[in-house]
Amino acid sequence: MGRAKTQIPQTAVNSTWAEKSRQQQGSAPDREKRRKSAAAIYFGREFTYHVRCQRGRPWASCTFAGAPRKQLKPMPRAARLVVIEPNGVRREVAITTTPFRIGRQAGNELTLRDSRISREQAQILSVNGTMVLEDMGSRHGTFVNGQKVIKHELQPKDQVDFGMADSYKLEFLGEGATIEELVERVEAPAPSHSGSRELYHLGVLLEVARTLGTGLSLEDVLTAVVDAAIQVTRTERGVLLLANESHELQMIVARDAQRRTLRPDQLQVSQSVVKRVAQTRRELIVSDTGEDGGMSQQESVARLELHTVIAIPVDKLPVIETLDATISTRQGELLGVLYLDSHVPSSAFTDLDREVLRTLAREAATVVENARLFAASRAKQRLDHEIEIASQIQKQLLPKSLPDLPDVAVAGSTLSCHSVGGDCFDVIGLGGGRHGFFVGDISGKGVTAALLATLLQGVFFTTAAMDISLPGVFSRVNQYLCERTGEDRYATVFYGILDKLGRFEYVNAGHVPPLLKRKAGGLEGLGSANFPVGMFSEAEYQSARVQFEPGDFLVIYTDGVSEATNTRNELFEEFRLRKIVEDFTGENVTQLGDAIREGMRVFTEGAAQSDDITILVIEYKGNAA
Repeated sequence: MGRAKTQIPQTAVNSTWAEKSRQQQGSAPDREKRRKSAAAIYFGREFTYHVRCQRGRPWASCTFAGAPRKQLKPMPRAARLVVIEPNGVRREVAITTTPFRIGRQAGNELTLRDSRISREQAQILSVNGTMVLEDMGSRHGTFVNGQKVIKHELQPKDQVDFGMADSYKLEFLGEGATIEELVERVEAPAPSHSGSRELYHLGVLLEVARTLGTGLSLEDVLTAVVDAAIQVTRTERGVLLLANESHELQMIVARDAQRRTLRPDQLQVSQSVVKRVAQTRRELIVSDTGEDGGMSQQESVARLELHTVIAIPVDKLPVIETLDATISTRQGELLGVLYLDSHVPSSAFTDLDREVLRTLAREAATVVENARLFAASRAKQRLDHEIEIASQIQKQLLPKSLPDLPDVAVAGSTLSCHSVGGDCFDVIGLGGGRHGFFVGDISGKGVTAALLATLLQGVFFTTAAMDISLPGVFSRVNQYLCERTGEDRYATVFYGILDKLGRFEYVNAGHVPPLLKRKAGGLEGLGSANFPVGMFSEAEYQSARVQFEPGDFLVIYTDGVSEATNTRNELFEEFRLRKIVEDFTGENVTQLGDAIREGMRVFTEGAAQSDDITILVIEYKGNAA
């Protein structure tokens, strides 16, 4: 078909722009000719453009010419910015109000989700009819055309960035269309409808993926997910509700189609829809197209005059469990609900729309779960650090040195099954050549037991230094613990006082009996019928006495010794300890302590222990006076 050239007045022109592909644009002179023709549009003169006249007919090149007519005053147009995102996606934003605030903080007229950009980065002001860009004291600065600025009068084509090459960039367009924009409209290839929706959805998902990789805060990433969901569903509002510790759904992010943050207290959602999705754990779409039309009659949907409601559960990933040869999948925990609605009817939702929504919900679940795991990891690191400090303090509270005197020698050690332990021991100098020997074992394990062990050691050290009887010391300590600890917290304690003459008075408050090895032969246990301290406030305590002879050894230990286990889960038990002590032929307390620990090491075969192990060995050498 040949080219048809028709001349009609410009006032009769009512056509739609269309584009050709680059392959159809012809030679460079032809493109230059069309460029000049496009320029003619701008100045209201004769011009050439391409139009598809009717469906099924080939492209026609038509030239319209007419007598010059009176120029109409153009409609006022808001100044515009082109926002160039880090992934290269460009979008246009109108500057409809001033000050026009730019920054990372939600609520700005232009929110840029990059953690390196300041919350209030810059603002655009209208000053005497011109647009002025002003930096707001940002961290990295604001740059125009590569130069750092504090204030700058914006001109069309000004390039704005924030000091980071891989972050957002802005281009100021001003109020009018440029020649280049018009040329691009003429020369750009016509979009193909086939596959365009798939590409659009892919672009949305890629934008969310880019946001996930930028290291932004949890709120910023979830905001990006909600914005993407609004784009996909073409709804007016989007809300992400997450379950709190009480399993109640709370609004975390609320956005509108203009990417503005909505205040939760001013937002109402269909509670019936949210409740149904949370209970059934299935997505729900309510629309005028007939999808789940029954829900559209719900009171909350009708009251809010909603024509489209979409809700999809945000589930934690399923958990795979194994029991013997059986493998089962357990449904993941409900983390929240992604809710979207609109007051205008929406088009039917395709399977692709649903799949993209499910993908966004999975991304939200992954982000939330990762944030929880990260928070838990940080909390664990902080707790581990605090426990390490507590362990160091507990070790510092142990005796710095143990007596090795002409009349008495002492060796002691404690090994916690965790970072901190519930065992404690001390040697208290009482004056007059007397020494007090204290070993305590708190019920329970871990941090709580360690705190009580530290408390018990301090209270005993202070109380034992008073000039009161041994039963009186135990009564005071017992009353103190009963008033300040729970009913399930108590301690077994052995405490005795040895003087230079070998007289040893002691109180055993529910503790395992220490072993007294006589130089002359024989092994005695120093038991007692007293209650542990901290168990009963009315408990009364009785002391007992025994005479030491030179060369006698006393082994005070906790039940972690007799209850130590090996790899076959067998107990060390008291009889093995007694045999080691009976067979000992060494000369001092250090050798006896080493012999006990070596015997336990051989028996346990390196197995992890479930209780703390404390050993205190005393040797009476005789009165050296």
